[in-house]
Amino acid sequence: MSAATPIGQAFAQPGSADQTATYTPGGISSFQRFGFSILVVYLFLIYSRIFDVKFAFLHIPGISYRVMFAMVILSQAFLKALKWDIGKALLGLTVWFVLSIPTSLWRGGSTQLLINTWVPAFVIFLATAGLVGNYDQCKKAITAVAYGFMVLTGIAMVWGSTEDTGRLYLPQGKFANPNEMGQALLLGMALWLYMFHNAQSGLRKAFAGVMMLLMLFTMTKTGSRGALIGLAVLILSLFLRSSPGGKLKLMMGGTVLLVVILGTMPARLLNRYKTLTEDQEEITDPEDNAYSSAEARKDLLRKSIRYTFHHPIFGVGPGMFVVAEDAEAREAGARHGRWQGTHNSYTQVSSECGIPAMVFYAAAIFFSLRTSSRIYRRTRGDPNLSDIAHLALGLNYAMIVYAVTVTFDYIAYTSMLPVFAGLITALASTVDAEIARRTAAPVEPQATITPVRGLRPAISAPYQLKYAK
Repeated sequence: MSAATPIGQAFAQPGSADQTATYTPGGISSFQRFGFSILVVYLFLIYSRIFDVKFAFLHIPGISYRVMFAMVILSQAFLKALKWDIGKALLGLTVWFVLSIPTSLWRGGSTQLLINTWVPAFVIFLATAGLVGNYDQCKKAITAVAYGFMVLTGIAMVWGSTEDTGRLYLPQGKFANPNEMGQALLLGMALWLYMFHNAQSGLRKAFAGVMMLLMLFTMTKTGSRGALIGLAVLILSLFLRSSPGGKLKLMMGGTVLLVVILGTMPARLLNRYKTLTEDQEEITDPEDNAYSSAEARKDLLRKSIRYTFHHPIFGVGPGMFVVAEDAEAREAGARHGRWQGTHNSYTQVSSECGIPAMVFYAAAIFFSLRTSSRIYRRTRGDPNLSDIAHLALGLNYAMIVYAVTVTFDYIAYTSMLPVFAGLITALASTVDAEIARRTAAPVEPQATITPVRGLRPAISAPYQLKYAK
């Protein structure tokens, strides 16, 4: 393991598990320091969604993004982000996204998706992975995201709506889609699990526990079946990593929570969740919206797989699955298609941008899971490194949640993956220097001799000083 190197020097073994590309405090430029400050504000804003409900006219998130982008370029922090396997995978996805546009069913629409959605998401990855210069900054960035999700929970409880479908959503902005809100709250739970484990006092632990419960109850109100399955996988992951005593507590607590949630959940949402386990013959009302939705998802998934194999290299064009599905429906005699996405982010990418793009997308998720897991295994069991282990584990759980929930929604081009992949890259790039700092042997203090006027020091034995006139 090589020592940490200042910015501007060579990166050690880029892309490997033992990468040590870190910034020393003295190597952080003023551009980076300023850019990091903007990054923390921006991460909090995009997940709290404060400006979706109040003061949108100020355009603070847009201004913050542009300043942050400038700092990424001026500090050349993007070079650090792209040295890692995660960064290379996201860069490959970006390149293939661009290559898929010339053959798109509607090049103008695909170009707009690139400029307005994916490029900003990729820039956020570069900023998150590149502007974090040390472990303390990494913790601050992750804490900003966690508190952003906390504020989002409060906003959803106060300004959220359940009209029409009975599912909780925000009337405008990013989380107008209940599925995306459900995923976001579940990701927030993973980060607040880190906050719970890392809390230094009982009061802070209680606060973190309450936040996880609020996010859980709010998430169930979204009616997101993908989020429910993600929660089940998250609990299973917790169970497998827990001690025997922890497993027992998890089983008891989970049972109590399940009873409370089922007892307070509206019948309409319960019927929606039933479609996860019941067969078609068991559905008493074929006109039920949940039943219709489940059938539509299956049909769209089958079509996305078929389009993938019909257009394996570049797909039908970024964002153009709905156009291709509509054209197919019209050819079959229907008035129009469903005009809905694939309901699966993996086949969204493969059908719209081709199989190579889907490989890059899946690789970014895989490398993020592997990197966070390796950091956790390296630091667990050492009391001096417990906070690092908790941080890596929280990010690993977040990536598990992401990998599962995107199987049930078409949100591949949003900023969720770039941000969490960027946070994991930032942790990986700063953890070596932090571990070295904490495990370094203490340096014995050296004695300082203050001369006394009229006296002359004379050494009579090692480490002994005598003064004579």
